[in-house]
Amino acid sequence: MDTTHELDPAPLTAARRAADTSSTGEAARLLAAAGVPVFPCVQGSARPLSVRGSRGASTDLDRVAWWWSRYPTTNLAVPTGAASRLDVLEVRADRTKSGISTLRRAMRAGLLPQPGLVLSTPTGGLSLIFPRSPQDTQQSWDAPRSGLLFHGDGSQVLLPPSLVLRADGVVARAQLVGPGSTRTGPIDADTLRHFVDPALARGGRPALSPSAAVRAGRSWGRTADPRPMTGARSMSRPDPDGSSHRPPEVVSL
Repeated sequence: MDTTHELDPAPLTAARRAADTSSTGEAARLLAAAGVPVFPCVQGSARPLSVRGSRGASTDLDRVAWWWSRYPTTNLAVPTGAASRLDVLEVRADRTKSGISTLRRAMRAGLLPQPGLVLSTPTGGLSLIFPRSPQDTQQSWDAPRSGLLFHGDGSQVLLPPSLVLRADGVVARAQLVGPGSTRTGPIDADTLRHFVDPALARGGRPALSPSAAVRAGRSWGRTADPRPMTGARSMSRPDPDGSSHRPPEVVSL
């Protein structure tokens, strides 16, 4: 990976600010204004609202305003990798313990910088966000035994304050765990994968294909039923500061 290019801090700064907002529309505008393409997803899931999916992501502020004025309760997603200049290393919810252990080993080996932003996922995992130089190419991959999933080129992730209807019927959201480090740097995903998945060095599993990467990018936004939700049900958007002075925003499915 070429690390000689100067990194643009704007995408990561915008992601930090967006994580503190109370509406996906406001978060989408902050990201788009910083040059990070965004697109809406079906409420309660990570399924794109449009059949174009992440290919339809845009930084056009008029388009973004139109999307969220017409569909104000949709979730917010961004394509990862060179498109957004953001890479995401996800600790899988079903392998959180092993994933955190792997992260610590990688950091001790000097293979992983401090993340620029840390989020908890609605399903109980973690998302570590790193800056990316647009000139670099890093494909997405999944190393299940290590508990890690890398969202690079060809993948996508939901960002706060998106809400997710989990398979157990609980409505949850991504949360900002910490602002991360301002001294962060890019992640060398290929070297990291060889470290966490030695089978790759022996001719093991290939990296995710673009279609598989997109499916992986929806991992923590999966609903109990993949079909479109019908009928009426309500979800409450938690007040981000935990204040009891404002009622939660009620949105409908």
